[in-house]
Amino acid sequence: MSEQDEWGSHASDYAEKASSGPQIESVNGILAALDALLPFEKATAILDNGCGTGIGIKALIDDYSARLPDSVRLMAADLSPGMVDVVRKVKTENRGNRFWDALEFDVWGIEKMSGAKGSSFSHIIASLVMFFSPRPEDAFSEAYRVLKPDGAIAMTSFQKNGWIELCDVIGKIRPDLKMPSLPAEWASEDWIRGQFEKAGFRDVVIKPVHVSKDIDDPQEFAEFLVKTNNPVVSPILNLFTAEEKKKAVDMIVSEIRRVNPGSSPKISNVLLLSSARK
Repeated sequence: MSEQDEWGSHASDYAEKASSGPQIESVNGILAALDALLPFEKATAILDNGCGTGIGIKALIDDYSARLPDSVRLMAADLSPGMVDVVRKVKTENRGNRFWDALEFDVWGIEKMSGAKGSSFSHIIASLVMFFSPRPEDAFSEAYRVLKPDGAIAMTSFQKNGWIELCDVIGKIRPDLKMPSLPAEWASEDWIRGQFEKAGFRDVVIKPVHVSKDIDDPQEFAEFLVKTNNPVVSPILNLFTAEEKKKAVDMIVSEIRRVNPGSSPKISNVLLLSSARK
């Protein structure tokens, strides 16, 4: 694993904690939106772009394999070699399943899919990845380039992220440090629609999806947030002293309980589910 592969170092933690909540709801919504735009019976090649630990490709095979053509090409790609390696292991664990056996891999960024020819894919899954792009116009244009005519893309971004809001709370411990924040444009339906249309897409549909994640143990969850290798927050939290990290855990637990008085603890999120056709 590359020393720069920060997401790869977070892969095992991510896989463990992403079995419920926004990641799952994001993928389920994306697959339903893609199927509505271009039924999976007509799929020729499907790309899980920014595949992470393979949540998207796994849901596709688990839930839609009965409708996929035998000849369909499946690919999982991510900028992080470590994340791709996790999906390779899942492929090995599912040896004997024809769709897993045929799964291809590549390592690339969403702004430059260097291994993909133009008009290669009938469907693109882009779950909670596009908003990481420092060059959104390039990301949308590249997705347009690799889609076949009439091909479909569906993606998600956060309009509200309860996890980021918890980071705002612990930011009070070190006001000299800038905590991560949601890119405001990716929370705007009008802005996202404009990006799709500027790249040439049509039939753009955007809708909010409310998602909550149950927190079984606020203490355990808070410790995970503070001690995780998540590249979004770890560069900042690594500057905290041990005492400050302990205080951060306590503040997160208090905030979770404050916003969930008399109820089972949960974190609330709002996704923007966006889909379009080339």
